[in-house]
Amino acid sequence: MKPGCFLKSIIVLTIIVAAIAYIIQHKSDWIFSSGKKIFTEAFMNDWDENFNYVKNTPEKTELKDSLQSFLQTMKLENIPADKDIDKIVKMVKAAAADSIISDSELQVISNNLKLIKDERPEQNRN
Repeated sequence: MKPGCFLKSIIVLTIIVAAIAYIIQHKSDWIFSSGKKIFTEAFMNDWDENFNYVKNTPEKTELKDSLQSFLQTMKLENIPADKDIDKIVKMVKAAAADSIISDSELQVISNNLKLIKDERPEQNRN
């Protein structure tokens, strides 16, 4: 390879890497919000299939609404850790295991959602 071609390749590669880094740093909210919208819609569509055995009560509707609100208000800076997501999934499955969601189970899940949402206050100050 000629020295001029190698130099041009390095310059082009540097520009491409810089453009990708800029998009990730400054436009990641746009990418995240699009992915979040798709994920929320998929979750809500699967909700009816996965929890059709649970009696339709106001608590079931409120749980669905609070989970949907949690997903929609999530920001890139405070995405919950995998352990927190697993904890919520286990709690929802445990609450639905007896085919009815009680008010106390709903309160526990709602409180944990609030704790997870507010868990990283040092990042919310930016």
